[in-house]
Amino acid sequence: MAAINYIGRVLDREKQAPISGAKVSINLPGSLLVVYSDLEGIYKFQVPFDDRNVLEGEITIEAKGYKTYSSFIRLLPDDRDIGDIRLVYPHYVSPHNVQPHAQEVENQDNLLPILAAIMVVLALIVAALTLPPPQETPPLETPDNLINLQQVLPLSVNSVYEGLTSSIFY
Repeated sequence: MAAINYIGRVLDREKQAPISGAKVSINLPGSLLVVYSDLEGIYKFQVPFDDRNVLEGEITIEAKGYKTYSSFIRLLPDDRDIGDIRLVYPHYVSPHNVQPHAQEVENQDNLLPILAAIMVVLALIVAALTLPPPQETPPLETPDNLINLQQVLPLSVNSVYEGLTSSIFY
């Protein structure tokens, strides 16, 4: 029976920073191993292998301020790197942990702004196609004799009287 060393790393999913002091529990048939991640987020454990070519179990990682991670694990004698496991904050909702119905509702909520934008664009296109074409306005005619209203008119009382009497009596 040979003992094989495995290695893995625990990271913060959002910051991509290592998480030190995370409790890593590996539950295999007949044994439970508990180790802790170091300052670089790295954890190591040793598993005794007999004549089997694969060991299957569950890995659980707990760290203060993060959701507990739990997953199926398959250990092979030739693949000794568990890889990176990224922990999330308690408020984080992973699409893998959501029930199918709730995930469908979430996807519909994401589609609402897209559908609203498409509707606005279609309304603008329809409005542009149904509006009458712009009418050309003919140029304004300019009279030949322009009157300057700010200019003083040379009128006298006699000229106004003569103009009025001539138009009334003749």
